[in-house]
Amino acid sequence: MRSARVVFAAAVMCLALSAGYSAQQARDNRAEVALQAAIKIETIDGDLKAAIEAYKRVVAAYESNRSVAAQALAHMGQCYEKLGAAETQEARKAYERLVQQYPDQKDLVAQVRARLAALAGAPGASAGSTLTVRRVLEGDVSGKVSPDGRFVSSTDWATGDLAIHDLTTGQDRRLTSDGVLPGGAFAEDSVPSPDGRSVAYAWFGSTYDLRVVALDGSKPRVLRPGGAGIVRQFPLAWSPDSRHVLAEIVKTDGTRDMTLVAVADGSARLLKAVGKNPSPGGVFSPDGRYIAWATKEGLSLFDLQTGTESPLIPDRSNHSVLGWAPDGKHILFSSERSGSDDAWLIAVAGGKAQGQPVFIKKDWGSWPMGFTRSGAFYYGVNNNVGDVKIVEIDPASGNVVSPPKSASQRGNTWSPDWSSDGRFLAYILARGPSRTVIVRSMESGQEREFEVGERTIGWGASLRWFPDGTAVAVPVFEPGKGETLARIDVQTGRVTSLMPLPTKAGSLRFDLSSDGSSILYKASGSRWVSHDLKSGRETDVVQKPGLLSVTRSPDDRQLVMVGEGNSQVLLLMPAAGGEARELLRIDGEKEVPNWGTPWWSPDGHYVYFMKGVKGKTPEEWHVWRIAAEGGQPQQLGLTLGRQMGGLRPHPDGRRLATTDFKSSLEIWVMENFLPAARTPAR
Repeated sequence: MRSARVVFAAAVMCLALSAGYSAQQARDNRAEVALQAAIKIETIDGDLKAAIEAYKRVVAAYESNRSVAAQALAHMGQCYEKLGAAETQEARKAYERLVQQYPDQKDLVAQVRARLAALAGAPGASAGSTLTVRRVLEGDVSGKVSPDGRFVSSTDWATGDLAIHDLTTGQDRRLTSDGVLPGGAFAEDSVPSPDGRSVAYAWFGSTYDLRVVALDGSKPRVLRPGGAGIVRQFPLAWSPDSRHVLAEIVKTDGTRDMTLVAVADGSARLLKAVGKNPSPGGVFSPDGRYIAWATKEGLSLFDLQTGTESPLIPDRSNHSVLGWAPDGKHILFSSERSGSDDAWLIAVAGGKAQGQPVFIKKDWGSWPMGFTRSGAFYYGVNNNVGDVKIVEIDPASGNVVSPPKSASQRGNTWSPDWSSDGRFLAYILARGPSRTVIVRSMESGQEREFEVGERTIGWGASLRWFPDGTAVAVPVFEPGKGETLARIDVQTGRVTSLMPLPTKAGSLRFDLSSDGSSILYKASGSRWVSHDLKSGRETDVVQKPGLLSVTRSPDDRQLVMVGEGNSQVLLLMPAAGGEARELLRIDGEKEVPNWGTPWWSPDGHYVYFMKGVKGKTPEEWHVWRIAAEGGQPQQLGLTLGRQMGGLRPHPDGRRLATTDFKSSLEIWVMENFLPAARTPAR
């Protein structure tokens, strides 16, 4: 009997514990449902004040659910930040309460401490504070930060899709699903809307579209389709009311238009025809009346009410607009007025500059990514480094004789090419925004520098020697003329224009004929032409969809071509015309094709190419060669990193010039640099 009572008591206890557990589980479920409902009010409905009240109710009702209560406080602080500088103090209170009452929520506390540090530099902070900069993350820098500081937009370069990176949780989320890489369709140049509901972006596919997509999971919408004379269009900024997008339209003739595009119906208003001058950029004033952008003479303001443009400050150095501070009283801009690319601040009131620019930061960065409402400025930093190297090989066996060695002590070099006699090696030095061409004597080691003046050598541009050794050719952007192929005389340093190039050809792949009389390049679409440098006459060489590159053999009699797709195909065709034959196919499902240009051995007997190994990180590329008449490919025993400008064989066939390229892009934030708001005297 006693044992029965014990069993009965144990059963009753189990039932009680089970009931208690069920009740707690139900309470936790209700807490999670309430939190998600509040998040919907914030992110989908966009009613920030109602969301704050909902988060307050969650904290009050479920304070014992530490995870849910802490998340509610974090979201509450974010809502206050979105409401602007006037609510900064309330945002601080929510974050500080989370830190003090929920220290066990370590990940969330760390994220909130970062927000408190950022708010220390917001308008209303104490005077006497100093500039702070910090690294946010490593990754894509083609997007911008959301005004509430919640996320940055980006391109997922694994798929080509538009994505956002949550700066609080560290999570990534794709907003599109139709990206195709390599060689297909992808997003770039994205900008989040001020209301935090949408992202505008450029979409490169069969045409270059201007698109917008909402964060709620709905399908992307084309604001302006490409084609019809438009080769590129991309968003620069949203109007503060999220009703319009400032877009730059690049046309087939190389001219640019600054256009205001209505988000509702895609209708466009031309603001300014820029011609073939550099991109002026553009940011809205917080009240939506002005757009600040750069001109050749300095910074100017475009008045959207009157449709007139007026100069703001003069600046004849390289300069650009970085952002308009959320207080509406200051514009951050870059300038080389002091000899380096620095960040400066100019006070503005009533469409006029107030006083002189104030220095903020030396060598500010590379890409502006926008202000948050708290006054933090995000920007991209380019840490890409190239190193031109030389490797010795046995031309008979293809085996490596000695490992790659740096050709120079200079940093950040790429795109090497040998002179026809092999005595000189030329390459590009990434020093300053314009970049420089270096010619190195292989006999003495002496290096000479050749500047391109007000022109700019495109990032990733190729460089080629003329066969007579008197000059090199390189693609440049020239103000007033657009993109051109320039000739640099290596004796006098004189730079002249050889021919206009298709718009957005800064990384153009081109070939010089063996006598230097013509240029082979991609003119448009699938059309590859030979341009006679004397007469300017162009002759069709090959027209085949999907060709990424076409390279002439040393005797100009054959063409090796790269076809795109999931598999890389090397094709060989007579230069005089005829049927193309497949030389090699690299299966993209099993191996990693390298989409760089293949190259010929100096005697024209072999075609060299690279391919990688699936799943290998960091990237490793193995060098191979195949006989021009066909046969089995041969691996050379040379492993390289990412390339910039391809490999170039020395005329003796015993040396290869290559670029060891390491890619590193980072997002940084600059805080605590805006003048503190003054408290009115009582």
